[in-house]
Amino acid sequence: MLWHDRLGHLGSTMMRRIITNSDRHPLLSRHIAITNDNPCKACSQGKLVIRSSQLKVDAESPSFLQRIQGDICEPIQPSCGPFRYFMVLVDAFTRWSYVCFLYTRNVAFARLLAQIIKLRTQFSDYSIKSIRLDNASELTSQTFDDYCITLGIDVEHHVPHVHTQNGLAEALIKRLQLIARTLLMKTKLPVSAWGHVILHATSLVRLKPIANHQYSSVQLVFGQQPNISHLRVFGCVVYVPIAPSQRTKMGPQRRLGIYVGFDSPSILDIWNT
Repeated sequence: MLWHDRLGHLGSTMMRRIITNSDRHPLLSRHIAITNDNPCKACSQGKLVIRSSQLKVDAESPSFLQRIQGDICEPIQPSCGPFRYFMVLVDAFTRWSYVCFLYTRNVAFARLLAQIIKLRTQFSDYSIKSIRLDNASELTSQTFDDYCITLGIDVEHHVPHVHTQNGLAEALIKRLQLIARTLLMKTKLPVSAWGHVILHATSLVRLKPIANHQYSSVQLVFGQQPNISHLRVFGCVVYVPIAPSQRTKMGPQRRLGIYVGFDSPSILDIWNT
């Protein structure tokens, strides 16, 4: 199904929830059947069903940015350009997430600091109350702790080897990797394109209704239904207009490219062929 591909190989139930809570979607008036008659090959190969944890978790924060969690993925081979890692930040209430890439874990402090400044600038009406991070040495900088103290932000580090204390961030990393792995298998793009896939997967996750809630992160943060009419199948062929200064009278007017995500509904990311 076309929209199964466009939405990152979601199940029928989640597809129905996204479409129902989206603006101007062509399938709003149609029923999406739940069937296993034609299973998606990429989903069968790329997804593993894991039993949910039986551990009870505390009630989440009552407001946006009151508590955020962060973590860094394991190194990925081959690298995507100079990058071997990605770091995630996720809001505990809305599940709004950010991703940034790292060529070494030693730059995690600088990127984390930049993301916090960006959050405070973009959402100046909200204040960050606490941030929970992995217990790795690159995320336990005294300089960073001192900076957060001056801003009134409590910095927490989970107990070593008790990863459930930072479960939101770790779960997000696994979810992004699952979506990315499935998309790469479907499109046959090289594994080195994982950075593009992770960014696209992050955008798709923001459109999904969060657990135990009918709304997506986008709707909870901005208060309006997300418009998903601009979504295309990751890895599909696109024809990109050639700049007038680079055209010739009798030459092609467009060049071939591959769709690898979007920055906004009107700005697409293209992989040059």
